[in-house]
Amino acid sequence: MGQAKSHAVLTYLYQAFGRRILRLLLKRNGGDLQAAEAVLQDTFVAAFTSFHTFRRKSTYFTWICKIALNKLADYYRQQVNSRSKFIVPSLQQLDRILDPSLAPEEKLVADQLRQDLNKCLELLPPQYRRLLHLKYYQELSNREISLRLNLTPRKLEGRLYRARHSLAKLIIHHFPHLRP
Repeated sequence: MGQAKSHAVLTYLYQAFGRRILRLLLKRNGGDLQAAEAVLQDTFVAAFTSFHTFRRKSTYFTWICKIALNKLADYYRQQVNSRSKFIVPSLQQLDRILDPSLAPEEKLVADQLRQDLNKCLELLPPQYRRLLHLKYYQELSNREISLRLNLTPRKLEGRLYRARHSLAKLIIHHFPHLRP
């Protein structure tokens, strides 16, 4: 099927199913219209770019709904990752904080922060500690970590999310003064 014809089919599909998929997204996300519209747009962009892979094993509606639900999961995964950035910079930049020109009081605070974070890291299960170490201390890319640990990129994303989430819970529970 040519690109012009696939574009025409997708235009038709958007007109036929766009509102129904938007309602599905609103139902799944608790009524957040802005998020649902963003996901709907991402859904049809993904459908357009991958239309050549559609094998007619399901209806168009089912296929697009599956894309929409995957895009919704991606959207919230991205939201969680962006919200967990208060931990990541502290892990990545902790050594850079300890500048020799720091005042003694500032150095004490930085040392205490390092100790508290290390205590939280020690409380994590070993597989989460290893993931965070590879990602933020060795600064490996997700691809490098996937290859090293023989994980698919999707599995790696899930495990990194759980590792960061677990670390955040430990910090909040054991060291509430470290909360942003």
